[in-house]
Amino acid sequence: MRDFEPNKMKAITFTGIRKMLERASQLEAEGRSVVHFEIGQPDFVTPQYIRDAACASLQKGNTRYTSNYGTLPLRKAISEKLARENDIHANPDGEIMVTVGGEEAMSVAILALADAGDEVLMSDPGYSPYDSVIKIANAVPVYVPLDEENNFNFNLDELEKRITPRSKLLMLCTPANPTGTMMDRESLLKLSEICIRHDLVVVADEAYERVLYDGNRHVSIASLPGMWERTVTIQSFSKSYSMCGFRIGYIAACRSLMQILIRCHQKLVLCATSFAQDAALAALQGKSDEIDLMLREFDKRRMLIYNTFVDLGIPCNKPQAAFYVFPNVSCLGLDGDAFCSRFLEEYGVACVAGSEFGPHAKNNVRISYATSLEQCREGMERLRRFVQDLRAGK
Repeated sequence: MRDFEPNKMKAITFTGIRKMLERASQLEAEGRSVVHFEIGQPDFVTPQYIRDAACASLQKGNTRYTSNYGTLPLRKAISEKLARENDIHANPDGEIMVTVGGEEAMSVAILALADAGDEVLMSDPGYSPYDSVIKIANAVPVYVPLDEENNFNFNLDELEKRITPRSKLLMLCTPANPTGTMMDRESLLKLSEICIRHDLVVVADEAYERVLYDGNRHVSIASLPGMWERTVTIQSFSKSYSMCGFRIGYIAACRSLMQILIRCHQKLVLCATSFAQDAALAALQGKSDEIDLMLREFDKRRMLIYNTFVDLGIPCNKPQAAFYVFPNVSCLGLDGDAFCSRFLEEYGVACVAGSEFGPHAKNNVRISYATSLEQCREGMERLRRFVQDLRAGK
């Protein structure tokens, strides 16, 4: 029998995050105690008022297809939210599209806008599915190393050097996964000038826009001068409202771009789940102390883990947003892959090697503190033992 796997899929590996989760689950099945720092999924249950809205929608029989763009009430609520919080003025009729999570939104943007051979710029380290979908589109990922000494921001000179006549898209994730950092307005203005000068479309992944600390404020690049016409803004309910399983996100883009995106979305999934859209509408319209509680709990976990790495003398950026810490473990004599393998197998703590997010981050590891404070404390105690053993030559 012939090999049915296309060459483009041979370049697509099973995500290292899921590999780590599978191995951790195997160890648990064997009776081992495992602390899970590998998955970027909030451990909180979706707030009650949002779950109630989903249940009510089902009880009303809202189980049919919706418009490809999503329900009009939800699009209107998204439009109001974007204007109020992001200074993005998107018409709910033709400039907003509800998607099956931010992941589908990202895939639609790349598949719809990148032709075979087009170059797509992305950060290194960066969110690993970008690379895979770019390759599935038969486009070419172009990696731009981030400056670890400058809080994992783009070196804009290095970015511009990598732009060629074939460059078409720039993937921008701020606040960032895996680094937990974010770009400020001044940096985004400089970046936007480059995008305008080279006629690039920006795919702006803003899934973590509300998970912020220390008074940081998120700026949407689409709100900056000259950028609305060349930006696909992606936002999600998964992280902000702990709605990962609902699979609801959305895209805001100018009408000319949306007319391209909608056709890809229509052919891939038709529409987002009807009753999940009603839950998303409730999330935007309601108010709950549970959301603020989640952010306060994330902040406690953030500081516990960050302070532990600092105490141990391991270089580590202080997260500004999201729920990730991205320390550099090379001072321990290990790269990220070796560190993660030993940490899991010998100490029962699952985290993800930086190489999963790009070759430039091979000495880093991603720690997700989307788990309980109790688990964070246990994981940090195991980290102290691991580091002490390494430094003792064990």
